[in-house]
Amino acid sequence: MPFKKIHVDEVMVQAAYMSGDRNSIATALKLKPKLGVLVIYSSSLRTQGLELAGFYKSIVGVNRVGSIQVADPLNPSIEADERYMKAVYRLVSSRDFKNLPPFLKTMIPWPILMRSATFGTGVIADAFASNAARTQSSTRDLWRLSRVPRKNGVGSVDKRAAVRDFLVNRGFSLKRAYVFLFAKEGPRRAEKAHHFTSILTWRLLQEEIARTSSVIPVAAGDNIGLRTLPTLTEFWKDGDWVRLWADVNIDPRSAQLGLWCLLAEEYGCVSIIGMRSGMIEVPALLGIRTLYLEEKFNQQAERMAKWIGNVPGFERQIIERPAGIKQQLYWRDESSKRYQPTVVSRHAARNSSHLTGLKMGFAPDVTRGVSQPLTLTRAPTLREPLREPTELPQAPQATFLANARLPAPIDAANLQLAKLEFDRIVLWAKSTPTPSDATRNVHGSVIPVDEVLDEDAPQGASAPDTSTNS
Repeated sequence: MPFKKIHVDEVMVQAAYMSGDRNSIATALKLKPKLGVLVIYSSSLRTQGLELAGFYKSIVGVNRVGSIQVADPLNPSIEADERYMKAVYRLVSSRDFKNLPPFLKTMIPWPILMRSATFGTGVIADAFASNAARTQSSTRDLWRLSRVPRKNGVGSVDKRAAVRDFLVNRGFSLKRAYVFLFAKEGPRRAEKAHHFTSILTWRLLQEEIARTSSVIPVAAGDNIGLRTLPTLTEFWKDGDWVRLWADVNIDPRSAQLGLWCLLAEEYGCVSIIGMRSGMIEVPALLGIRTLYLEEKFNQQAERMAKWIGNVPGFERQIIERPAGIKQQLYWRDESSKRYQPTVVSRHAARNSSHLTGLKMGFAPDVTRGVSQPLTLTRAPTLREPLREPTELPQAPQATFLANARLPAPIDAANLQLAKLEFDRIVLWAKSTPTPSDATRNVHGSVIPVDEVLDEDAPQGASAPDTSTNS
């Protein structure tokens, strides 16, 4: 159904593949009463598109949310429909209204204004610039878990006590300061793969922060192999978290925003560090001190820069190049492919010369006629099979790497953040506020169980002696 002027003045258009923008869009809808959203999706993304629309309707109702399936009129196929969906969104984002397909003008009739999905970022920036305290309060009202609708029947449930218990059982304490190291991972061919998190860099940050401060590093977000105690890595998949939401009408992954809201409101002394990602935006809006890393000359830098100076505690660290070999390969290749020749591609070329000869992908195995992953660092060790003493030596069989000239080893320093960048991030993390009633703050990890038991003991008391005499 077309949008009506009585309900909306402006409508954002969001393609179903842009799921990372959902929380910022939802927040913008909450903050601007006559703002709407239209979700467009292809046949292959029907489930995602309808789920997005349903999510927005649960927040602002049906009159401000629409959805429609799109298809290439000239070449009906799954692949063509996906390309058509992306092409339609590019027309909206570039404000090429002259060439818009008729269905968009029907769904969003004049004088309702059509906006891109990124319009919500500016809405949020303007709201915080106007009144930061009121806007933060409204954002917390949206994500707070104090009134979660029941799955069956009427009424709601206050889930905050259950979330508090969940955090305590994970090892969190109100008397500690934490910095969340938010990890992002995804499909290898994703366009923004250079924003995926380097496990080496995150581990170095973890170790340095733990060694030199009383702020406790906590792995959060996607599971890239970083181990911390406590941890919030993919916690929304864990059985103890999933069971909390069995009786209410909210999915476990969406409920994680309520956990961040509780951390902001009740813990307070927390920070979060992450690569440029939509998932760390809402914690920032809720009041969690946030630092995001963004490569120099990023072509979308202006969008998030609108929040700097308006959203309290929201800061940026510009880096010369992404950290990690996979990340740098994608960054180099995307920069040369999409921005040629510009300051972006020239900067990427200068800062990726150490990657010469390396490629991300697959190469044919001439012995089997199939594709095998490329070896990026060193040649495999080839050994002759054991043979009987009377057996004559045989010529080695050909392999796809047998005569390939492989690149020279890469200095690990070239795959990490520059030292000045790294040191600034560590200093920022160490500046996380410390709870006023913090006691026995330790360096590097969560405190032992016996010390947790001792915290609530009367002054001068001590934890039970668990030692034994030999």
